[in-house]
Amino acid sequence: MKPENEEQAATSGETTAAAAAATAVVSVSASSASRNNGRSRTPSSFIGRHRLQAAISHLDQQIRLIQDELNELETMGGPSTVCNELISGIESVPDPLLPLTKGPVDVNWERWFGGASSSRSHRRWI
Repeated sequence: MKPENEEQAATSGETTAAAAAATAVVSVSASSASRNNGRSRTPSSFIGRHRLQAAISHLDQQIRLIQDELNELETMGGPSTVCNELISGIESVPDPLLPLTKGPVDVNWERWFGGASSSRSHRRWI
């Protein structure tokens, strides 16, 4: 994408997010007004212009941060050969904590941690 198009896309994305936030706040305000049968809202449910502007500027800041991270990821190269060798080495060695057997090694282990019994007297309480 050309830099001019990226800036236009960023600006339109910020505008869209700000409009969505404003729409959400307006819809919440409208729904609370309809519940009050057109009476004035209580101060606790009132969202002022400054608070709305602060929420929009916070969303704009988050959008800019995410766009900066995306731009950084686009310019970053792929994983290095050291990372690829490390991953292949780790994946080739089996995990020593995982058992290699398919079934239980110890019958007593299965007795305590096995599946639920069909008998009514052997219910699990945990």
